[in-house]
Amino acid sequence: MDYRMTINSQDYHIAALRDTQCVAERVDNLCDNKGFNIELNNVFLDKIHLKWGKYSAPCVKSYTVSPEKSSITAHFCLLGSCVTEGNNNLDIQRGQCLLFREDKDEYRYQMETDNKEGAFFEMSMDTKIYMDMFQGENEILDAVIEGKSLFAHLAQNYRFHTIISEMYNNKSNYSGKLKKFYLESKAMELFLLQISYLKSKKEIKTTKLLSRDIEAIQQVRYLLENDMKHISISQLALSVGINQTKLKSGFKDLFGKTIFEYLTSIRMKKALELLESTDLPISQVAEIVGYKYAQHFTVAFQKSFGFLPSELKY
Repeated sequence: MDYRMTINSQDYHIAALRDTQCVAERVDNLCDNKGFNIELNNVFLDKIHLKWGKYSAPCVKSYTVSPEKSSITAHFCLLGSCVTEGNNNLDIQRGQCLLFREDKDEYRYQMETDNKEGAFFEMSMDTKIYMDMFQGENEILDAVIEGKSLFAHLAQNYRFHTIISEMYNNKSNYSGKLKKFYLESKAMELFLLQISYLKSKKEIKTTKLLSRDIEAIQQVRYLLENDMKHISISQLALSVGINQTKLKSGFKDLFGKTIFEYLTSIRMKKALELLESTDLPISQVAEIVGYKYAQHFTVAFQKSFGFLPSELKY
């Protein structure tokens, strides 16, 4: 959370603001005389440091990072890539996120760009605070404490991008304690999503599915989450290039539910949200969540929640 960046022998001190009761924000603009520019949008919460970075450079840029205390850091590479000299466990490419323990040891970064542009998001927490909160909870959380670097792929869950974007774009909608609560809750949502993905990734290794099959099944889940209309198993399998038997068994292995059960849970969650927050008639809600007949929707809703959708409308 507190560190120094050395660019062309010039030191920049990045430190959290102390005694932060609500939210403290600061923008740091760093540059050199060779066309390298980086803008760091920092948000300091009570226990968490959030940082959105974007940079431009005409070529690969190297600089030194000197952490002043140990922290647990989640780094999300949105554009470009970073190579850590002498520690390839911290190398990260566009579309990856990395969860790791950043020790007080000095290291040197090489920042690469996509068409001379780069971008990332990072959140970090003091290692002692992390240990007090999470040590012993599960083997993934403990592995990070022990110094293991864990990777996830952003493209395999669109929610990574969505949460990072929501935090940045919506933080100005709040102030004071509400802003602090909003950012902390979104940061924890992002952290839990990362842990959930890493856990499922570990479980995937115990299956006999090939990596291309896993990618195809992940794509089916994305299709279900973004289009709740009924699509047959054969159509889903054909659209992602996998056979039906492997799709059905693989989906259950990865997500713990059949495709039909997963689709139903998504539909019911959306239906409950619409019934509670809008004045739409039940027939229209049923249609929005993919049911042709309202009576079929009513039966499914009651089975899921134990009460009729009409009970929410009156």
